[in-house]
Amino acid sequence: MPGYPAIFCEPINYLKIRGVMKWKSLFNKVQSLDAEDARKFIADRSATDYQLLDVRQPREYEKEHLPGARLIPLKQLPEKQNDLDRQKPLLIYCASGTRSRAAAQFLAGQGFGEVYNISGGIKKWQGGKAAGPEMAGLELIDPEVDYENALTLSYGLEDGLQKFYAGLAEKVEDDEQKKLLTRLAGFEDKHKAWLAGEYSRLIDRDVAPPLPRPNDSLMEGGRSVKQFMARVRPEFLSIENILEMAMMFETQAMDLYSRLAQRAEESVNRDLFLRLVDEEKMHLGFLEEESERLTG
Repeated sequence: MPGYPAIFCEPINYLKIRGVMKWKSLFNKVQSLDAEDARKFIADRSATDYQLLDVRQPREYEKEHLPGARLIPLKQLPEKQNDLDRQKPLLIYCASGTRSRAAAQFLAGQGFGEVYNISGGIKKWQGGKAAGPEMAGLELIDPEVDYENALTLSYGLEDGLQKFYAGLAEKVEDDEQKKLLTRLAGFEDKHKAWLAGEYSRLIDRDVAPPLPRPNDSLMEGGRSVKQFMARVRPEFLSIENILEMAMMFETQAMDLYSRLAQRAEESVNRDLFLRLVDEEKMHLGFLEEESERLTG
């Protein structure tokens, strides 16, 4: 349709959202970031300093989504806009950038001060992506749970991943693979030490949080250590495979901790999970650098 903005070429149902998203909102100016600039924006900031919004449908989100993204389908945005913080920068994406542009224009007209449309959408995203339903893993902890139990859950997830890496290191025969897996297992020591310190301070005793029973152990992202270990064939692993697997774990962990933070009713729990998001982001950065070094 020459002479008209690209948004008018899209199906009309994206624009008529319960009579609330008016035509005039389509002319609100919004800023756009391409996928690479959006990645840099996120990488340079703490998880507490921005919001990431997915305006696609649940089935699209379940297939793949950006870690930590809050799902609000476009048609639900008018009624759920108050779930978002108007004071924090908001990055919005969809599949290709069309729905997210409409969402960004609408929210800009509703008083959101710093709104960015991720142009090209998730199709152009080159970083790690999470998978699974919006509620996956949230059954691990009640949103009203106290800080002690939030610490216990987090400690158990970190310990589970450490056990996975350590167990796999015992199975591989290649020295470089053992070295990498041992290093990855060591990453979790810092997290566990901090969580154990918080737990000890809370209960006024020098003791680490309790761990789940061995047959119930979970690792970051909410996956079963035992089940995942059974699926891995050490003889077919390479350094590249290990790094790819580790990036998947860190991405899923970032996603789970982000969603737990969004759901937490106690601010202290929300801060705990968001700190862990930032820690996982740092780990993911190291893994990406290692992967680029090997393949570059």
